[in-house]
Amino acid sequence: MTSLSAPVPPVPHDVPRGSIAWLRASVARFSNGPDHVRRRALAVDLLAPVDPDSLREKAFRRTHRIVSGLDVVDVMVELARPVPVGVLAEALGLPDVSADVVPVAAAYHPHVEPDPAAEAALTRLIAVCGGPTELAAARIGLLVQACDATAGLIGNELFAALTGKPAGQPVLATRRRIDGEDVTVSLAGTPFGAGPRACPGSRHARALAAGVLEALHGFRLTETEPSWVSSPNLRMPSVLPVTRGRTAPAVC
Repeated sequence: MTSLSAPVPPVPHDVPRGSIAWLRASVARFSNGPDHVRRRALAVDLLAPVDPDSLREKAFRRTHRIVSGLDVVDVMVELARPVPVGVLAEALGLPDVSADVVPVAAAYHPHVEPDPAAEAALTRLIAVCGGPTELAAARIGLLVQACDATAGLIGNELFAALTGKPAGQPVLATRRRIDGEDVTVSLAGTPFGAGPRACPGSRHARALAAGVLEALHGFRLTETEPSWVSSPNLRMPSVLPVTRGRTAPAVC
């Protein structure tokens, strides 16, 4: 068994129904054994009919509409999260819930203490998804995991294309339980994981990122070095302002 195939550190299951803690306890991401297999299958089935090429085109059109009247745009705040999440939500049969997914994504991981705004946002998401079921958790989990990870992919690819510097990997490490201890496992060279826990939406994430980047053709950075997220496990811009210019991003 490779380290990436090892179990994840378990999360508490005796938690309030409909809370951020319930979401953690109900998705494949933090599950092991039969729960993981069943919940991952739900996510895979939700993504199966979603065409990546369609996501790419819709992400392009949505980004183009947003930037068409702007000279300066902060890619990370105005595009990199709301566009992929909004497009994927539509593909999953939901309205644009990106405004609620963003705070839930920020509170998703077990080491983060959720605030009332995140709990309220999750309550609205659960209602839109039909109530606190595993299927609803699978839908929300897909949107949450597409939020920051796809934003990081967009931000890093764009920064690299506009500066000529290497594109960093957004998520650098994850956690696994090995020999009874919780350890940090590097994701170097495997940005979407590997084995039975590999991301089921890697093609979808790349398509969403590509659509956003294509719509930013002709923009350039307003600063030589953007601000970066302060985290040992993430490498992605926190803000990335661009303006219209001659330099165009490459397609990831």
